[in-house]
Amino acid sequence: MYPHSPTGEYRLLLFQSMYSALPGAQEGSYVFTIGSGQPPRHIGCPDAEELICIPGSVLFCGSLHWYTDHVIKIFDTITESFRQMRSPFVPGHARLFEMDGNMLGMSTFNGEGTPVDIWVVQDYKDEVWALKYRVELPVSEIRVQFGMFEIKYCHVRAASCKGDVLVLVEFDDWLLQIDINGRLFAGFHRRGLIRTQVQLKQTLVLHTFFPALEDYVVNALPSV
Repeated sequence: MYPHSPTGEYRLLLFQSMYSALPGAQEGSYVFTIGSGQPPRHIGCPDAEELICIPGSVLFCGSLHWYTDHVIKIFDTITESFRQMRSPFVPGHARLFEMDGNMLGMSTFNGEGTPVDIWVVQDYKDEVWALKYRVELPVSEIRVQFGMFEIKYCHVRAASCKGDVLVLVEFDDWLLQIDINGRLFAGFHRRGLIRTQVQLKQTLVLHTFFPALEDYVVNALPSV
C-alpha cells in the first residue's frame, strides 16, 4: 500500500500470476485505489513477480524500493512505473531501510563473520552509495548472557529508531538490539517469535477511507 500524492489517494500494488489468473485477467502488475469501488487497473510489468518473495519494501522519495540480486527495483508511485537503481555489490544478505527519515540505507550480513555493514545513499539521483558503519556483533557477550548462539543461524538487519541506527539480531526466541558501536543495548524474549515482512510506522493521519467503512468506530480495536 502506498500514498499517491497527486490525488491524496491510497493505492495497492498487486500482482496477478499466470498460475492463479482469473478468467480474462492479464498477467502482470495492477493498481487498486482503496475505497474507489473500481476494479484494479492493469499496468503491465510481468517481471515484477520476483518482488513478491522479497521481504518488504521501503517507501522513500515517493517510490517503493526492493533489493534483489545486487539490484534495487523501484516503483515510482506517481508515474506508477518500474525502474532499477544501482546498489553496492556486497556478499550475503542485504536489506533496505529508511535512515533518519531522509536517507535510504542498506544493511548487509553474510552469516560467516561478525561484521554488519550499513550503507547509505550519498546522492540518490546519481545512485552514489557510501559505507557509513561497520558494526561488530558482540558474540562473546551474547553467549554469556543468552547461551548458545550460532551466527549462521541468526537473522540480522538494521533499523532506524528516533535518529539512531540499531542492529536487530534474531535467534531462537530472542530479539537483540545492538548499537552502532557493537554494544548490546537490549534483549527481548518471546516464545514463537516470527519475523514479518511488514514494517509499521506510527501515524496521526486520519485516512478518509476508514470512516467510510461499515461499522467503523473511533478508538475501536483494529480488525486488520
